Amino acid sequence: MRTAVVSVLLCLWSISFPAQGADSDTGERINRKCALCHAMYGQGVPGDSSPRLAGLPAWYLAKATRDYQTGARKNDLMVAVSDLDNMSREEIEAVSDYLAAQDIGTDPAYNIRFENGDAEVGKRKYEEDCKTCHKKNGYGKKNKDAPPLAGQYPGYLLSSIHTFFRGDRNHDNDPIDDTFDDISDAEARDILAYLATLDDRRIKADYHFQPAPMTPPAATAEASSRAAGGAFRVVSDSQTVVMTDVDPAVDAEDAIKAMVAKAKSLNLSLQPVSSAALDEQEESSKSPMMKVLQFCSPSQAVTLLKASPVLANYGPCSITLYRDEDENIRLMMVNLDMLVDGHQLPPAAQRIAILINQDMLAIMAAGARGGH
Repeated sequence: MRTAVVSVLLCLWSISFPAQGADSDTGERINRKCALCHAMYGQGVPGDSSPRLAGLPAWYLAKATRDYQTGARKNDLMVAVSDLDNMSREEIEAVSDYLAAQDIGTDPAYNIRFENGDAEVGKRKYEEDCKTCHKKNGYGKKNKDAPPLAGQYPGYLLSSIHTFFRGDRNHDNDPIDDTFDDISDAEARDILAYLATLDDRRIKADYHFQPAPMTPPAATAEASSRAAGGAFRVVSDSQTVVMTDVDPAVDAEDAIKAMVAKAKSLNLSLQPVSSAALDEQEESSKSPMMKVLQFCSPSQAVTLLKASPVLANYGPCSITLYRDEDENIRLMMVNLDMLVDGHQLPPAAQRIAILINQDMLAIMAAGARGGH
């Protein structure tokens, strides 16, 4: 007797969407991969690792994306997950237009707050050093290649400011950049406190962001086939599972070794592994096989479980390796972004959920390549 394995794969970060012009349908489909780290509508989460993309100008989003594509800016995980190397100019424009159209900035639920600085002091410093390029209202100037700062998470802005402090990054229009030479960390926080007040002017008390309905994902054999023996199957338009194929030259053992090594570099430990041969015969290199690996940070796990004990059922730090009878190997993980978008987690736990997503994606990417 062979066990039927039915996988509902609704977010395939390994596929490449065909260019269809800069339309909202194409942009929304491409954004499903961006959503793994930036949340479904680009709203991001508070903190330093998931900036808000929703509502940023399309010109800036397209420019920033092309900078990552060319290597002018670095984020290897983002490039791998989004398949950015293979994204066309039209696709970049489509996803930029889609994210720019997400009007969350007037919804009180997305109001930016920051209390670790003096807004009055920050106003004076901002108008002295930042206003010329980023505009008095904080929403940037295209002719200066200056993005909006108002409406962005202070944690992310502070992290970006620190890259300027270290000299790792310069303003695009100022190769010899001395902007931050006379700004202390405390003054930077004062500026952030002031910036957090600027988006207040756009807030409408009675406005609630209503995203357009998602376009149903293209059917896959796993999602559309009828489960054998009347078994339950789940079909949903939500981004439930993330999957990638392992390089054919990489076997299951090497994929696991690569994932364990990557997890170690992220200070994550491998918990007990569950495995099963999926037929009557003993497990062999050609029999269907499934292994569940859990890479856990105890502090992150505790934060999530305190926020929602039912998360224990999701296995939020788990990656499943599945090898079919043709020896094709896939890696899969639960996408915690769906819990962020459903507002089922408090803000602190939302940040942890996105961080776990990012860590699991990095581990899967290493496993898919065999560590190369």
